[in-house]
Amino acid sequence: MLRFYLIICLLFALDCLLYFFKEISFRGYYSDVVVFWLWLILSFVVIIIFWKKLLAKLLLASIVVTLVLSIVAMMIPFFAIVLSTTSLGLYKNKDLNEKYRAQIVGYSAMTPPWFEVIEKKGLIEKRIFHCTDYQIMNNNLDMKIRTAKDIIFKNETDSTLTLTLFYGGPNKTLTFNKDTGNILQIKNN
Repeated sequence: MLRFYLIICLLFALDCLLYFFKEISFRGYYSDVVVFWLWLILSFVVIIIFWKKLLAKLLLASIVVTLVLSIVAMMIPFFAIVLSTTSLGLYKNKDLNEKYRAQIVGYSAMTPPWFEVIEKKGLIEKRIFHCTDYQIMNNNLDMKIRTAKDIIFKNETDSTLTLTLFYGGPNKTLTFNKDTGNILQIKNN
């Protein structure tokens, strides 16, 4: 049991570090969520099994203190934890093709959701593009990322990817550079 828990701890730590430094995560939105909840549940199982040990009590204290501290600071870190480890932070998730996935997510109570394009690479994924409302709004304030009904793959070249945020009325077509992640063109159509 302890070996399995340590493997999950290492997997969870690796997932956090890779995403923080390289924007790489496990494949799919829910894989990271499952790893977090598996780590949290196994933490409590380990605490119960090894309750007489000092390290088990320290683990429980650190989990409780972390949770309390995240709530004290206007609950901003707490909302980030809840929104990123449940489906509450996922507005839209779509497989564009076998190579790319797009999603609209929001992990903060203080900022609006953003749009991401993720490149699938086997068991892991890398975020290659993300943008916010402020980057794509232009002069139409009603076309916010969170209200998009669908994400449509248009075309791909060696260096660019073109997608359409479908709103049902006028839509936004975004072309971005795959290497830099910069928006090259925004068209309202």
